[in-house]
Amino acid sequence: MRFLCAIITLLLLSLPAAAAEEQQAAPSPQESTWNTTVGEVEKLRDHTKAEAATTLRNITQERQEMERELKALRAEKQSRSNNYESLLKRFEELTQEKQALDTELDSQQDSMRLIEGAVRTSAKQLRKRALNSPATAEHPGRLGELDRLLDADRFPGLESIQVLTGIWFREMAASGEVRTGKNLCVAPDGGSREGTVTRMGTLGAFFTDNDGHTAFLRSSAEGRLEIVSGDFAGAVDAAESFATGKVGAAPLDFSGGEVFKRFGDESSFMVSILSGGALVWPILLVGLIGFALASERFFTLSRIRTCPDCKMGTALEWALKGDLKRCASCLGDKGNTPTCRVLKHVILHSGGTLVSMEKGLQESILQEVPKLERFLPTINILAAVAPLLGLLGTVTGMIGTFQVITIFGTGDARMMSGGISEALITTQLGLAVAVPLTLMHHFLERKVDRMVSDMEEKGTTLVARIIASEKGE
Repeated sequence: MRFLCAIITLLLLSLPAAAAEEQQAAPSPQESTWNTTVGEVEKLRDHTKAEAATTLRNITQERQEMERELKALRAEKQSRSNNYESLLKRFEELTQEKQALDTELDSQQDSMRLIEGAVRTSAKQLRKRALNSPATAEHPGRLGELDRLLDADRFPGLESIQVLTGIWFREMAASGEVRTGKNLCVAPDGGSREGTVTRMGTLGAFFTDNDGHTAFLRSSAEGRLEIVSGDFAGAVDAAESFATGKVGAAPLDFSGGEVFKRFGDESSFMVSILSGGALVWPILLVGLIGFALASERFFTLSRIRTCPDCKMGTALEWALKGDLKRCASCLGDKGNTPTCRVLKHVILHSGGTLVSMEKGLQESILQEVPKLERFLPTINILAAVAPLLGLLGTVTGMIGTFQVITIFGTGDARMMSGGISEALITTQLGLAVAVPLTLMHHFLERKVDRMVSDMEEKGTTLVARIIASEKGE
């Protein structure tokens, strides 16, 4: 476009010079037409110049606007760059602050875990104490509050610590009180009885009904007071004398009724055994099966008699005389003597050679041995499995103990005693099953060996007598 404008401009500049030369010569119609054309061209040139000037102004104006926009964009770029640098710097500062906060959080989490462990340990101790405290019956809601403190999914906050502290203070205050009042207690038959409850601090309490009968109380698992049946060393009579005002001193049950229960409850042994955990059951099952099989073997083998010497002597005399029918009839047709059955089996092979009779003897012994050794391998295996189960219980108990140590530390030996007790009880029970089973297996095995030796000895003697009879010796 610019190139076209330049050509037109040169053409227009050259036209006036040519027209002037022609005017100097001689004007004509053509010259008039030419002059008219020149005038139009000049108008066109002027118009084109005007448009070019307008276009130039527009271009200049647009260029100025674009320069302003470019300047604004550069300023915005610079602003954003400055903002980016500022944000990057802030990001680095926040990253460093986050790292510092993470470090502080880790440190505080250790402290929080330590506090949580201390609170739960204290709550567990207090719950165990509250279960044995007669004051719990006066505040039955404390067990529920302590259970919430022991909830592993709930972090014990400041409110929980205040609740725990309050319960401890109330328990300490109750430990110095001697309080008497009417209350409902759980009777030994499961019913409720109303009477006077005298609480001696938190060490013990006793119950006096309307007839003046006195009994000691102990706390149940629900926090209620249970009447303990029985007496121990005249403690109930002494408490009754205190309740009636005859004496000024009252006996205290430091165990919370556990002494009465231990001496009066016949199932205390099983209760202590069952505290060994879940592995107690397979050990008891192994022991039950082992002792049942051993008893069956004792009963069966005790009914088996060896061939009497008198009968054996008579049979050998008939065999030496060559009268095997009388020899067989002397041994009997049937009975519970495997030796006689073996000897009769030898007599059936007496028509053959020495080798056939010896094979018959061995065959008959092999037929009798499995009957005699029945269940003995099983008893031996059960005797070996029982201590292994006890060892497994020891491992699980110690794992539980170390888990308790991991969570609550080693500050409270009573919390670790549960796993240790489980380990020792399972070990004791496993050995208690294994030792008698091993001794019984050894005794039964020796008894079977003696029977087999007796069969071999008398069978060999009978074979020798039959051979001697056939040779006429």
